[in-house]
Amino acid sequence: MKHENGLCMATELDLSIEEINRIVGFLGYGNPAAPVWFVGIEEGLGNMNSADTLNNLKARGSFKNTMDLRDAHLLLKEHGQSIEIQSKRNFTPVWEYMSKIMLARKGKSESEWRNLEAVRHYVRNKLGRSGGETFLTELSPIPSKKASDKTWMALFNALDSGLGTKIKQRRKALKELLGKQTKLVICYGKRPDDFADLFEIKWREVAPDISEANDPRFLLLPFLGVGNISHSMIGNLAESGYLGRGMSTE
Repeated sequence: MKHENGLCMATELDLSIEEINRIVGFLGYGNPAAPVWFVGIEEGLGNMNSADTLNNLKARGSFKNTMDLRDAHLLLKEHGQSIEIQSKRNFTPVWEYMSKIMLARKGKSESEWRNLEAVRHYVRNKLGRSGGETFLTELSPIPSKKASDKTWMALFNALDSGLGTKIKQRRKALKELLGKQTKLVICYGKRPDDFADLFEIKWREVAPDISEANDPRFLLLPFLGVGNISHSMIGNLAESGYLGRGMSTE
């Protein structure tokens, strides 16, 4: 049985239950006590080919519950080569938009937070780093090319009948990890109800494509990708004070 990425069912997904437990139990990159969290829908696959994806799933089976973004990606491969964030020239737009948001939050001018070299410098040295100011996580630890692609979820379910329970346990652990210390939680993507269910919040729209929760720490933005979120939206968020929440007490 073939899928769109050319993979067969579970026979090609060579993972032990322990490795599955580590993949499902992975909570995110960076510092869980950071003032800013970014919460997406699922781990993306980017431009990885099938071989890289299978190898990287195996590598994720050795991850700790939380990882430094650079350290974690040194264990992964892209086109057969280890991913060294500090020497990469190009990054996923998601990371670049996160960096733009963080630079805008710091009070940088628009010309500064839109400067590509400044943005990439932030990715290389600040984003998702242990002990740093950001934590990057997802609703689901199971990778996917896009939200509608259930290929990998089906593969994992075929190997582990207890997957659903483990994912529920992970969601509980993620909520407990958040606690009360985080100043700003930016959820992004077209699953508002799923974010609301996880964090037990309610959304209200405050501007086109922007919502805030009854817990003022939470913002809901479009997917952080080209064509979804705009620079004008980031500027409006900064000017309105939404991005600066908690800055005076950090």
